[in-house]
Amino acid sequence: MNKKRVNVFILAVSSLLLSFKVYPASFEKYAPKLLRFEGAGYGIHKPVWGDKDFTKSEALGILRKEFWDKYYGDQFKSQHVAEVFIDHLINAGPGKNAQNIKAFEAIIGAKEDGIWTLEDVKRANSFYFPEQIVNPFVKYRMLYYKSRPHSAENPGWFTRAKTFMMKSSYGTLKMKDIMIPDSIERRFRYVKLED
Repeated sequence: MNKKRVNVFILAVSSLLLSFKVYPASFEKYAPKLLRFEGAGYGIHKPVWGDKDFTKSEALGILRKEFWDKYYGDQFKSQHVAEVFIDHLINAGPGKNAQNIKAFEAIIGAKEDGIWTLEDVKRANSFYFPEQIVNPFVKYRMLYYKSRPHSAENPGWFTRAKTFMMKSSYGTLKMKDIMIPDSIERRFRYVKLED
């Protein structure tokens, strides 16, 4: 093979490989959305983080370290999947007995132990269509918020969750049409969602 053909071949293979490059999720892409949700105070609650006014940079540093990095946000291949999961943890915490993490694990078919690991991230990354994870988790979030005391006084919780909903190949879905694992369905069987 002559040198020109080898160079063309290498260029073609390189182009092909680059076209399949997976661009991981990024906190920097998520931060503007997060700041819109959190507003004044940037989502940093003084009883937890200390009695002082935080700058935007300090707040983002805390949110990145304590949530995005802790739950391996940069390891997700889908920005949508990373955001819907980590945003709920920022907004509601892991929950009693890590119920919010366990719900996500149930949706991705991982062991429901409430301990988030890189193996769980790999499992989430194995889904070809991110909406297969995102939309069921949005439904979970809606059920979770609806089950909380004072949910009627906090309509922003529902608005926030719905912003993550993804269109499927069939178009926009109604909540009743989104399938979630039986364990979650049974837990919230008394909760009624409006579309």
